[in-house]
Amino acid sequence: MSHVHRAAQRDDVEELRRLLDDDPGLLEAEWHLGWRPLRSASVNGSLEAARFLLDRGADIDAASWSQQTALMGACAYGRVEIVRLLLARGADPSLRSVGHKETALLLAASGTPARYGADYVGVIRLLLKDGRVPVDGCDVGGRTALIAACKRGHVDRARVLLLEG
Repeated sequence: MSHVHRAAQRDDVEELRRLLDDDPGLLEAEWHLGWRPLRSASVNGSLEAARFLLDRGADIDAASWSQQTALMGACAYGRVEIVRLLLARGADPSLRSVGHKETALLLAASGTPARYGADYVGVIRLLLKDGRVPVDGCDVGGRTALIAACKRGHVDRARVLLLEG
């Protein structure tokens, strides 16, 4: 793992500032599966690092090799504060991953439970309120967010999708 990704994951803004002052190109440096520092911060819930990277000009909708954006990563890990920040800064929740054509909403509905600090219901509510992702949008296998939540046994997420979607 590169130093810039480690700093982003650890929410170490001072280290990010030092690294980017020395080499501004690190802002878009790719690591594991094409992740950029903003995605590393987003997946780990590193709010201050994400804010700093956006302020420095990180491409908010840049995607990894699988076409997953920082927003998709934050949704898949239930990082509600990161999702709120990214949506407020203009992230596009209607983008889909390349292979499976998953949306941020589908990723939030199917995300693995028991992640520290995860709030999948909060993420789903933010995405529904935003309104740019159809609640019944399907991936390449025909799964909707509701189907994904039910298949994984996420009753709380399914309930929100049914009642608020």
